Amino acid sequence: MAICADLVFPASTSALLREIASWDGVRLATFAQADFPVDVVRFDRSASPPVVVSRARRAATLTAFPASLRERALQAFARAERPRTSLSLARGRKLDLTRAPVVMGVVNVTPDSFSDGGRYLDSGRAVARALEMFEAGAAIVDVGGESTRPANYGEAEAIPVEEEISRVLPVIEGIRRSSDRPLSIDTRKAAVAREAVAAGADLVNDVSALRYDPEMTAEVGRADAGLVLMHMKGIDPRTMQADTSYAHPVAEIAAELAAAASKALDAGIATDRIVVDPGLGFGKSPEGNLILLRHLRAFASLGFPVAVGASRKGFVRRFSGVPEDSSDAERLPGSLAAIAAARAGGAAIVRVHDVVESVRFLKMLDAVETPAARQPAEALTR
Repeated sequence: MAICADLVFPASTSALLREIASWDGVRLATFAQADFPVDVVRFDRSASPPVVVSRARRAATLTAFPASLRERALQAFARAERPRTSLSLARGRKLDLTRAPVVMGVVNVTPDSFSDGGRYLDSGRAVARALEMFEAGAAIVDVGGESTRPANYGEAEAIPVEEEISRVLPVIEGIRRSSDRPLSIDTRKAAVAREAVAAGADLVNDVSALRYDPEMTAEVGRADAGLVLMHMKGIDPRTMQADTSYAHPVAEIAAELAAAASKALDAGIATDRIVVDPGLGFGKSPEGNLILLRHLRAFASLGFPVAVGASRKGFVRRFSGVPEDSSDAERLPGSLAAIAAARAGGAAIVRVHDVVESVRFLKMLDAVETPAARQPAEALTR
């Protein structure tokens, strides 16, 4: 089954509209402020240029399209607006997405991850950290045993399958002795995924989007596990930052994710088990990461929930104005700002190191933005 990579880009201002149009080198007619918000529909592998649709006049505008483009646009809108209420996991479990974005806590059982390498290499400490994250409100915890940090933090060590399994298995087993909450295994390797799911993991988070290990697709399918398909430039984290240029900063990434999702579906992995992730920091320039956050909602056009991981990354440090050797605490404000952007862009899952702060931040955003049906008179005096 081929997943279509036609995309819908929401634009609430003329500045956003100009940015979207610039990537395809098209000049658009001037739109009055009253015409906004608009949506830009970009047709994948088509000679037709992107078209702008005022949201208030969508039906009338689409009627004027040629029949083939009208149908493609309608399908893109339908995919983009489809509710995503849950993610199916292994063993018949589900991850509730009705209050998205949900928080995925990160536990790196490695000596060399870019942020917390070595901190949780001991399995007992890693288990305790995961349980703390659940207690703090994480909906799922992601356990990884191999660093995929970019080369600017020092070249990550490629490790054998056996060593990766020896790192993550005791942690997953230890968590399972105390909790039945959803668990994810962060790996590119089918053998690691197989052992992790057998030990209790529910979801496979593959940073190579099924391109590193040819056995991974079949392994996830056999396990009926959930699957995160993350975009990376190439398949080697050690070289992914060598070239961060793209013909189109969003559409090229979306097309590769669509191809990965098509591969998963063809292998029998159900639609409701798949998540896509644009891969912030994985073969992206600092500015490119901002573009992906700013136009994250376009990825919903692929028809899957979207995951985002910006926590503590280099571009967060750079744009929030803290030094290269900044502490976790110094990077936290920028990480929370990225969460706010991901939430505004419709993210279903945010992958974070700082679970306590992220959960509280999202709770406060919800409280501010959720109107009360009726405010009791006594509450107004508090």
